[in-house]
Amino acid sequence: MDMKKLLSLGWITTTIFIVGTFVLGGLLVNYSPISQTISEIGEVGSPLYLQWQIFTMVIGILLMLFAIGIISFSRHNNLSVIPGIFIIFSGLSEFGIALFASPHPLHNVFGLSMTVGYFSALIFVLFWKNKLGITFKRVSLIAFILIILGIFLNLTPAFAPSLYPLEYYGIVQRFLLFTFYLYFAFVSFSTVYTFSNIKKPLCTTKNKY
Repeated sequence: MDMKKLLSLGWITTTIFIVGTFVLGGLLVNYSPISQTISEIGEVGSPLYLQWQIFTMVIGILLMLFAIGIISFSRHNNLSVIPGIFIIFSGLSEFGIALFASPHPLHNVFGLSMTVGYFSALIFVLFWKNKLGITFKRVSLIAFILIILGIFLNLTPAFAPSLYPLEYYGIVQRFLLFTFYLYFAFVSFSTVYTFSNIKKPLCTTKNKY
């Protein structure tokens, strides 16, 4: 698979994830995307347990292929490959989430490990700087701020349960995850556009990372 196709997997994965969560949730009787988490679709005992495992593993595979595309793009343009490595961690976390369905103790462990991937937006800013333009940097910073806000809201039930009604926790979780994946779609479109329109590497100094 060539680099452009691998880079395109960013927005493809985002589309599959968002649409898939709504479709699978809609197939589950009495499931509420407003109050229930995405993991509850495929929890142990759910009629969609197997379908959810397969779906989540596919997302993990696509993320890792997208990461390979980012790493290839980085090397082609003498950029740091570290952002791609962070995306690989996201894919591995999805695998863990799929293999250890809720309420298995390791499900939450792998869920928390997604935090590594959540920092991808900041990592792109720190290691790619302005190589893809100021718009890429600004959007990355905005995405990171929104993701941090999403992490905070997702964790508040543990230390500030009165901050918002738990009947809306499903929306809160989706705010975090959808923002995270939509950022990958943005990275995907940005890198595909750059790859298609710039023949020469973005910088001449070979990256050490």
